[in-house]
Formats: sequence, structure tokens, C-alpha cells
Amino acid sequence: MTKDLKTASRRQVLTGAAGIGLAAATLSATGARAQEQAGAFAGKTAFITGGARGIGLACAKELARGGANIVLYDIAAQPDEIPYPMATEEDLANAKADVEALGVRCLAIKGDVRDVNALQSAVAQTQSEFGTLDFLIVNAGITQPGRLGGFDEEQVRTITDINLIGSINTMQVGMPVMQAQGDGRIILMASTTGRAGSDNFPLYGATKWAMIGLAKSAALTLAPQNITVNAVCPTLVRTKLLDNDYVLNALAPGQGVTFEQLDALANQQIHPMDIGFYEPVEVGRAVAFLCSDGAQFISGEVVDIGAAANARFPA
Repeated sequence: MTKDLKTASRRQVLTGAAGIGLAAATLSATGARAQEQAGAFAGKTAFITGGARGIGLACAKELARGGANIVLYDIAAQPDEIPYPMATEEDLANAKADVEALGVRCLAIKGDVRDVNALQSAVAQTQSEFGTLDFLIVNAGITQPGRLGGFDEEQVRTITDINLIGSINTMQVGMPVMQAQGDGRIILMASTTGRAGSDNFPLYGATKWAMIGLAKSAALTLAPQNITVNAVCPTLVRTKLLDNDYVLNALAPGQGVTFEQLDALANQQIHPMDIGFYEPVEVGRAVAFLCSDGAQFISGEVVDIGAAANARFPA
């Protein structure tokens, strides 16, 4: 890496990509692992938005290892308003096969979280197929690098409609089923960009801050029905959300930064635990823990997964 690239990358990554991961606390998955081995999620059903790849698929696999049946809900298409590659129908089909290979049943449903009717249909199909809805993983979302003054009205509406309104839609559709059951776990996929400011991801960060507030408010609303609601905040995860030309060029315009170079900078400057971008399974394990019996009284919490990066910032 040239000196100019290293200097530019360090500054831009620390103000941008590091904004994706500023506060973190490592969560042990030992309890969740023990439950998985015992099949503690057998007979349960998990509905996961954005489930065709990345963090959503990792959550699906971890819950499936514990015996849960899985519903993967994903747009599996390329909307014109999103400038980097989204999951495809092939990704969704492959995800379904991967989950079923773990010995559980799986539904793969194409749908947009902005479409309440599509969500209602998917939840109705879930109930018809499995009878319950026990775990709701509100994961679908997009990123959007850039400075605050540079976004047009359509860009602002797109990220808020998907990340925030889509999350609200998902919860409003799934909550009544859990309330009728008198039990359930809801987990919102926020970000450590929702724990501190980020000048390179201001709108993305704003939606993730909002999801944390949504999780805490819903935790109070749903507590009487024995439904827990928590937010999970990853830092830097090895997924297509960041590993694409659009985002990499936005982080260091004209520098030709590769994902491998960004990974090296994360290792050197962001994660004290001497890692770069970590694998989605680490987030999946935290989600599995929050769905386990060991987390039955954890609600309204924000769980940061960031290899001790949060130790640099106020609680």
C-alpha cells in the first residue's frame, strides 16, 4: 500500500468504516452452544428478514443447528435505487438448501420489507406451515456511504424506508402472533454505527440509532407478554454490504482500495483483539444466545460485537 493510500485510507476508514464499529462488547456463546447441542430450539420457528446471505443466513444456520425451523424472507432482486449488488434468487435458493442440510425445515420467501402486505402474507404462510413464530430476526437493511449534504431525496427515502420503516413493518406484522402465544424473542440488527457518529455513514447510522430506540421501546411494550426485544450491534463483518466496489470507492475515492486492504486496516486500527473483519457466524452466535433460555430475562439490551473496540468509548 502506498504512503498516500495508507494515509487517506486510515483517515477515511477511521471516520467512515470505523463508524460502522465503534462500541463493542464480546458476547460468549457457550450457553447457546450447549443449547444447540441439546436441540433446545426444536419445535421453534425463526422468521429472518434479509436471510439469503451474510448475517441473516448466519443467524438462520445457528438457529437451525439448535433445531429451529427457518423462514428466510429476502427481496432476492436488484432494485434500481440500490447501487450495489443485492442477494439474488439463486442466493435465496442456496440459502434454503444450506439450512435444510442442517436437518430442519425451511421456507424461502421473496419479499420486500417495505411491502406490508407481502410481510403479512409471509407471516401467515409461516403460521400455516409451522404453527408458531418464536424468533423474529429483523435483519434486512442496506448501507449508504457519503456525506450528509450529498444525498438526494430519493436516497434519503430509500435507506429510511428499508432500514427503519421496514423494521417497523416487520415487527408490527410479527408481534401480534407472539402476543397471542404469550412468548417470543425479537432481535433487531442495528450496528455500532448506531452507537457513535459517522460522517461517512450519517443516514445509515441514523437508521441504526433509531433501531436501538425501537428495540428498547418495544421491550417495554411487549414485556407483559413474555416477549424479549434486543438490538445487536456488529462492527466490521465480512459481508457483501461492504465488500463491493460502490462502498469501497466511496470510502476512499480514486484510491482503488480493496477489501483486503480495508481488512488489514481494521486489524491494525479498529479491533484491539487483533482481527480484521470477522465472519457473520459471530453475529449468528450472539443472536442464538439471545434466543436461548439463558437470555430469558435479557430485554431492552444492546449487544455490541466488536472485539473490544467499544472499550475506547463511553458506555
